[in-house]
Amino acid sequence: IITSIGLEHTRILGDTVELIALEKGGIIKEGRPVLVGNNVPFETLKQCAEEKKASQIYQCEDLLGPEEEQIMIEGKETFEDYDAENSKISKAGLILLQFHLAEQTFDTDKTLKIILPDTIDAGVKIRPPCRFEEIDIKVDEKNVRVILDVAHNPQAIDYLIAKLRANYPTANQRIVVGMSADKDLKYCTNILLDYVSDPSKLHLVEASHPRAASISSILEANPKLSDSHYEVPQTDDLNKDGRDVSSVSTQVQKALK
Repeated sequence: IITSIGLEHTRILGDTVELIALEKGGIIKEGRPVLVGNNVPFETLKQCAEEKKASQIYQCEDLLGPEEEQIMIEGKETFEDYDAENSKISKAGLILLQFHLAEQTFDTDKTLKIILPDTIDAGVKIRPPCRFEEIDIKVDEKNVRVILDVAHNPQAIDYLIAKLRANYPTANQRIVVGMSADKDLKYCTNILLDYVSDPSKLHLVEASHPRAASISSILEANPKLSDSHYEVPQTDDLNKDGRDVSSVSTQVQKALK
């Protein structure tokens, strides 16, 4: 199953959606079906599936029938609700899996356990963590709503902002943000700056992962972030890169207050 493809991880996978699609197409196996979402270069993956001798390539409508009216998120741009899209792909994937298992058990004595439509519908409504995950945290006797989201490319950041605008149009918001080093740091942070308008509402953090962008690299990429919140990177013999792995907890606490 290949859900969607955007210009992310360009240092690793390629600098066009077609090249990234070919890399992600590496999971395609001979004699096995392939399911792809709407936001992929279909013809590229279709050709890849044919070359790898996949049994068939499907889109969601091939398994679910004609698409119902899409759930849209309105913002500066209009987006299809990613939750609805991912639920649709999951549902189609489970149906395809049952077809595949039925073929395998047709000439055997094994009994195929059918997953009922109601069970599938209930299952795909369950949200994975950090996909616009909403939690409440008590701070000084007040409940603070926290949204956890792994928006990892410009398209996903635009979508996140559109959903924030739609769901919390008047809320006082602060954004705690960290990024991977292979992202377009200036472009992505400019999207956030355009949303909050005031840089002091942004809190910059860095993870301990080797692919994480350091605070110093984020600041270098976008000097307009100099008025945001962050810990000044310190370098010494033990920390030659000036990384601050405690920045996440420090800035989250500041943002909550």
